[in-house]
Amino acid sequence: MLLFYEDEPGSTETSQASFEWSDFNLIPSIDPLLQYAGHASTPHLAINHPSSWTYCGPLLQPDEATLPPSFHAWADLTFSSPSTIISHLLPLLSWLQAFLIEAKVHDYWLTIRCTAPTHEYDKPCWHTDENFFVYDSEAPGLGFSPTSKERCWKLCTTLLGPGTLFLKDNETALRVMRETKKNEKEKIGLHACTSIRCIGCSTYTEIVRDSLVGSLQDMEVESPAVGEVAYFRVGGEEGAVHSEPRCDTDRIFINIIPGTEDDLRRLMQRFGMEYPRAWCFGMPVGFVKSDEACAFNSARN
Repeated sequence: MLLFYEDEPGSTETSQASFEWSDFNLIPSIDPLLQYAGHASTPHLAINHPSSWTYCGPLLQPDEATLPPSFHAWADLTFSSPSTIISHLLPLLSWLQAFLIEAKVHDYWLTIRCTAPTHEYDKPCWHTDENFFVYDSEAPGLGFSPTSKERCWKLCTTLLGPGTLFLKDNETALRVMRETKKNEKEKIGLHACTSIRCIGCSTYTEIVRDSLVGSLQDMEVESPAVGEVAYFRVGGEEGAVHSEPRCDTDRIFINIIPGTEDDLRRLMQRFGMEYPRAWCFGMPVGFVKSDEACAFNSARN
């Protein structure tokens, strides 16, 4: 469920993987150590405005001139050195393009999330990610089914700050998580949510989080370093158990959800948006910048 792609030319060693290749749909056959090249740490890059930029559409080209206009407008306000972030982003886009095309994937949802130092994750929040593409009206949250096996994988990396934490013994971690959730649900019992921010649900979530911190504290943790990309399953049945890291510094986290154009179009329609599109959140009041579908269509003509 987890694989690292190391920035080490000529290396033939792989880290311990918590999955088998045959378990995945659309798995690329390329060398898992394909170099994510030209990637060094970014110690001199600072975040001026914690925010995020999201793109949903065909694979981005690793070319500064072809990046959506909203990215440049966002980067100018978000980073102390926009040119630095671009110089570190382009090698990743190039790597993603090669990796995903080999997997016969030509579209994705990509988010760059920039955060300030925080104490929110001094205590881990162990969880699995849901599958965005399968809608289930009885599933929690937005109704995304946690058990679908269609396209149940994603990628993530960081350009600045610590990497995401993954538990190496994922099978045991999943079992402990399922048992903990089951036990706590039985204790809290059925209840009717009285608001969007339900106190009962919030209490349950915090109890589960605290319990898992204790239950999983002795398990071995691994985390992708600079120049490495984590490739892992999603879904409650077989997803990789992970958490945001303790973070006392600025962090640039990148989340990549591969999908088909049809899947992504339907997903965007659920949010009332057209495909393709790029947009940002968390910018100063008065800053509104997004790239609508018509802008991409005009660029192609």
